[in-house]
Amino acid sequence: MWLTAPRPTSVSVRSGPARLTGRDTELDAIVDVLKRRPAAVLIEGEPGMGRTRLLAEIGRRKEFEGSRVLTGACQPLREPFPYGPVLEALRAVGDTPLGPLSPVAGVLRPLLPELAEALPPRPEPLADPVAERHRVFRAVRELLRACGPALVLIDDLQWADEDTRDLMRFLAGTMPPELAVVATFRSATDVRPGPLGAPFRTDPAVHSARVALGALDVTAVRKLAVEILELPRVTDEFAAKLHECTAGIPFVVEETLRALREAAERLPVGEILSDRMLENLEVPVLLREAVTERLSALPEPAVRLAGAAAVLGVGAEAGVLGELAGLPDDVLRTALLAALSGGVLGEVGDGKYGFRHPLARKAVYDTVTGPERALLHAQAIRVLAAQPSPPLTLLARHSRAAGRVDQWRHYAEAAADEAVTRGETSRAIDLLQSVLAEPGPAQSDAGRVAGKLSQVALRGFRPDVIGTLERVLEEVTLPPSVRGSIRLSLGMLQVRTLGGLGRGRLEVERAIGELTDRPDLAARGITLLAQPIDGLTPLSWHESWRARAGEVYERLDDPELRLALTADRIAAASHVGDGSAWTEFEALPDTVGTVAERVQLARLWCNLADGQSWAGHLDRAERLVTEGVRRATDAGALYAIGLIQGTRVRLDWVRGRWSGLAEAAEQLRDSYPELGPIVMESSLVLGGLAAVRGEFAAAQRHLTAASVHAPDRGPIPVVLSAAGVLITVLLATDDVDGACAAADTAVAAAGRKGVWIWAAALVPAAAQAYARAGRWPEADNVVEAFARGIEDRDAPVATAALIAGRAVLLEARGKQLAAAALFDEAAAGYAALPMPYPATGMRERAAMCRLAAGNRDAVEELTAAAEAYEQLGATRDAGRCRHQLREHGAWAPSQRGRRGYGSELSPREREVARMLAEGRTNREIADGLFLSPRTVEQHVAKVLRKLGARSRTDVARKLPGEVTTAPAG
Repeated sequence: MWLTAPRPTSVSVRSGPARLTGRDTELDAIVDVLKRRPAAVLIEGEPGMGRTRLLAEIGRRKEFEGSRVLTGACQPLREPFPYGPVLEALRAVGDTPLGPLSPVAGVLRPLLPELAEALPPRPEPLADPVAERHRVFRAVRELLRACGPALVLIDDLQWADEDTRDLMRFLAGTMPPELAVVATFRSATDVRPGPLGAPFRTDPAVHSARVALGALDVTAVRKLAVEILELPRVTDEFAAKLHECTAGIPFVVEETLRALREAAERLPVGEILSDRMLENLEVPVLLREAVTERLSALPEPAVRLAGAAAVLGVGAEAGVLGELAGLPDDVLRTALLAALSGGVLGEVGDGKYGFRHPLARKAVYDTVTGPERALLHAQAIRVLAAQPSPPLTLLARHSRAAGRVDQWRHYAEAAADEAVTRGETSRAIDLLQSVLAEPGPAQSDAGRVAGKLSQVALRGFRPDVIGTLERVLEEVTLPPSVRGSIRLSLGMLQVRTLGGLGRGRLEVERAIGELTDRPDLAARGITLLAQPIDGLTPLSWHESWRARAGEVYERLDDPELRLALTADRIAAASHVGDGSAWTEFEALPDTVGTVAERVQLARLWCNLADGQSWAGHLDRAERLVTEGVRRATDAGALYAIGLIQGTRVRLDWVRGRWSGLAEAAEQLRDSYPELGPIVMESSLVLGGLAAVRGEFAAAQRHLTAASVHAPDRGPIPVVLSAAGVLITVLLATDDVDGACAAADTAVAAAGRKGVWIWAAALVPAAAQAYARAGRWPEADNVVEAFARGIEDRDAPVATAALIAGRAVLLEARGKQLAAAALFDEAAAGYAALPMPYPATGMRERAAMCRLAAGNRDAVEELTAAAEAYEQLGATRDAGRCRHQLREHGAWAPSQRGRRGYGSELSPREREVARMLAEGRTNREIADGLFLSPRTVEQHVAKVLRKLGARSRTDVARKLPGEVTTAPAG
């Protein structure tokens, strides 16, 4: 068998099979049948579906610990041994005593010499071979009856000899009462009625089932990926791509993941697994061997047909494949049937034939010789180009593989144009990137293609495009307008990257200077510089660009460009709390014509959702997020989709929807590791969740990633919110100096920027830090600057925060009842948004102020706050409230006495158990639940005893699922 190129030396180490995944339903159903003896189960599936793994798992189930488990397997031999798998299984029956055996069992002595001492004497052979064969069947049944409760597992029945098949049919008809049999077989590729050569029938008294194993779903594939790659999680996109590449076939999934793990070990530090790495993966060795083994068993015309299908690369009708392979119709039918029955090709829908998954196609492709491959690619161009609607992407690929470079450039650019029209952003970027990466195009061609790439790249986020555009600008001589257009897009892409804000804005300003004769293009750069949300540049600077954008807008005729400027103007106004933004948005048309206009409208929904969420219009933001995702997906606006996912996780955070949120935020950050706004926004959410759980070190790490210490690098609303969380964390650890330092940096940033509504999460925390440090001028100044800054702004969250800040100052000055009234007002403001966590915090502080003033009625308010915290999942805050209740003598035992939980965990023990599973020390648990170390020691001892855990590290494995899943993430 030819291979296209020698493969590099490699070492593939296998550490045993992965855990059986995605078969729980089938396994439970099979076990349920097998428990009701006598029982017989047939398991069928295509190669690689995991029949053998499932069989082994059945044998290990605890339900069969009291039974003899006897295992045998058929082998793909040219001349199989008579009764081979059954005799292999029966060899082990002598390990434990047998029941009474009739004399007929003695005929098995020659077949099972290992059992000679346990078997009766061999009777005289019968002259009639048929009668002797029948006596062997009876002897096997007698031996199985003497085994008592027994489970017989026979694998790969499709390779069984005729004697074994007859014996299995005999046993199915008259099974011993305590016997259960499970047999697996490969799904039939011929016309035989079943694995036994006849329909599978059992005695009516036998409980039976037939199970057909299909492909794994995406969820099961994701679980396998997490286990084999030894990662805490994988993204939805990676799991979907892995499922697509492997068709969900367990063997293919497992081998692909093993190959990926080995490839990942060779990655440079800092690089991560990606979809591209999956696409470029070499075919795993065992998978390659499995495919080539099947290929070698086919007749020569079928091999040619499979090679043609591999070169074509997509499912096609039989006539197309036959034309490529050069097979006449009479030969084509026989060859196709052979390829189908041999499991090399399959039906892929609509009368088309191809490969089940890309790796099988690649394995066959590698067996086609170089000259033959080039000829097939050239033939594919001719066949595909003659179709009524030529597949441009396929034509480009075949042109390149055939060495026709000019033809490839033509088809690739045309395919990219088609992808742009259809909203297929990623495909368009890939095609245009490939054209620019190939040396040789004329400068005019390079400028045209780079211009197209620079425009479509703005719909998505691909950091590799930045390098391509920089290279074109450096190496290719271009007219000023073309150069300015490409530079403009380059700057807009750089602004989105981590640490690229300053460099990107400089590129945009340069581009505007190069586009003096193209005001329509310059307008895009002008409106970008008018957006105030990023960096520390004062709002007044952005407003000057906003005025220029308004002047340019009046001279524009292009509907898409006018819509783009309108969208940016509305979003910018919303972000700074201008109430007219929502009125103007509601007046816009709901639908537009072209894909480009749909992209702009989707972008507006996404950006406006962000602006409205920061202002505190959370219900509006929720509706905008839902509709914005739909619009952005339909239009192929990938960058907008990423941004709005960041808004979504932050909305879930502020609205108290914390279950599973930490995992969602981690996954989002992993999906866009170089997209600055998403990394920072998801890090803010992770920092906030960690702070609520009392994981202060983790909180500070996440908040650093949210640019809390470098406010000039990211979205200022994120930075200021992160600062508010950080100050709270530092105050909780009594680091007042650190809290004041963080407040100094953030307050200076807010003052320099001049958009105070973004400081809603910062101001109450900063006022608290300054008051605790005795820095009263700073405490008063920050609250009053905030009050002036939000005046006449449409930002309900800022209004609530201002009341909270003033309440903090009153409380710090000892005016408890006045502070309590303002805390109540702030709580009502937050609850109306709704933002339940700060609302509960305000209710707690109001209650504490009243208790400090001697009002014992506030005990009920504090109790209600504790219960609200618990419902949110804020166990540390709930513990603080309970601690204060005990300090004020407000806790009283139930009149009915304490409930006894016996061997079950009490609610407090469940909290302790969850913290143990997270790796917390006793001191950390005590701090998080506001308990004494001695009390925690007692709870830990009870948890270990009730769970039967050998150590603290064993708790996570022993915990019930509903305990290990903490509401806070």
